[in-house]
Amino acid sequence: MTISALVVDDEKNGRENLSGMIKNYCPQVKIVAEANSVAQAIVEIQDHQPQLIFLDIEMPGGNGFQLLDHFKDFPFEVIFVTAYDNYAIKAIRFSASDYILKPINLNDLIIAVEKVSQRIRHQNENERIRQLYLNTMHPTNPKIGLATGDRVEFVEVKSIIRCQGECNYTNLYFTDKKLLLVARSLIEFEELLGEYNFIRVHKTHLVNLNHVVSFNRNDAGILTMSNGDKVSISRRRKDFTIGQLKCVLKFS
Repeated sequence: MTISALVVDDEKNGRENLSGMIKNYCPQVKIVAEANSVAQAIVEIQDHQPQLIFLDIEMPGGNGFQLLDHFKDFPFEVIFVTAYDNYAIKAIRFSASDYILKPINLNDLIIAVEKVSQRIRHQNENERIRQLYLNTMHPTNPKIGLATGDRVEFVEVKSIIRCQGECNYTNLYFTDKKLLLVARSLIEFEELLGEYNFIRVHKTHLVNLNHVVSFNRNDAGILTMSNGDKVSISRRRKDFTIGQLKCVLKFS
């Protein structure tokens, strides 16, 4: 199966370097066009209908996310290519999309291409990119992409009651009583969900403060969640947890 691809980067050297690496090491990908701006990329997408876009994020005259604003549907996969940027990388990880960092590491490129190649074989429309676009347009009520087995579920952040770590996996508990086991560490969820009132109260527990219904001060402390679950607070995190409860929920 040959995958048609578009390379979008405002720097000529960047486009030539990436195109050369793809040609030499990713034989399943055929570069059908290149673009040096969002405006040119829109034209090339309409003309060539690529299945895959290698998209630089920061470009003069419009960033990569703004390109998505021109499409109602997303019948293409995207691999974002960018220098490290906290906001951009976090948004991409939140939607379970793929990215590679500049300077491009060959192994990272090969792995990303293989992942999207598998998805292209099984789907026509990229739900990851749709959700990334919606999250950037409506950041107050985002959905997070959770990879479970061979699929990705997109769930509202506000529906997550708590997360419980289990080695390199995390169990997520939801308001509809659903439970998902996801191959991401609790540390990663702490980083992704921190700005949405999730706090680490124990080495294995991350809770959504909006779902805390009571706090028992005995010993280190126990939180009761909206689904009835009891979550223990570690002694070294007790003061921090109490401070967050007072600040966010106005606990006295």
